[in-house]
Amino acid sequence: MLAKLILFSCIALLYGQDQVPKCGSAETEYAPCVTKEKADSLFQHCCKQYVPAECLDLCNYEADEEQARRLILQATTSGKCNLKYLSSILYCASQNQDNKQCCQHLSLADQQLGVGDRCLRFCDPAGEKGIKSIQKEDVSCLYNWNVIMYCHHSGIRSDE
Repeated sequence: MLAKLILFSCIALLYGQDQVPKCGSAETEYAPCVTKEKADSLFQHCCKQYVPAECLDLCNYEADEEQARRLILQATTSGKCNLKYLSSILYCASQNQDNKQCCQHLSLADQQLGVGDRCLRFCDPAGEKGIKSIQKEDVSCLYNWNVIMYCHHSGIRSDE
C-alpha cells in the first residue's frame, strides 16, 4: 500500500510540473524568472565591460513606459551616450539570448508601428539581423524601449 502511495505521489508530482506555467514564456505573459535587482546587476556587469560610463544609465531593465522613454531620450539627445553603443547595450540586455518571441507576443512587430518586423532585431541583437546601425525608421523601436527591456529581462533564466 505504501509503495502504491509513493508511486501515485511521484506520478502526480511529475504530471503536475507540466501544468505549472513556465516563467519567461507566453503562458505567463513572459513574466521574468529572476528579480529585477539580480537582472540589473547582470546587465550592469556586462555594460561596464563593453560601454562607456556615460551609457550606464541605459543598462537597467526599465519596463515602465514613461521612465524607459525618458531614459532613452535623455541618453541619446543629450549626446551623453553615443548611439553607436546601442548594440552593445542591447547585447548585454539580451545576455546573448534571442527574445524575439516575447517581442512578437507583445506586438513589437505590429503593423501599426509602420516598420514591419524591423524592431525584432532589437530583441535578438546577436542574431543574423543584428543592429549594425540605427536609422530613422528605428525611432518607433526606441520609443518601445520598455517592451524591449521587459523581453530581455524575461529571457534571463534562473540558476535554479
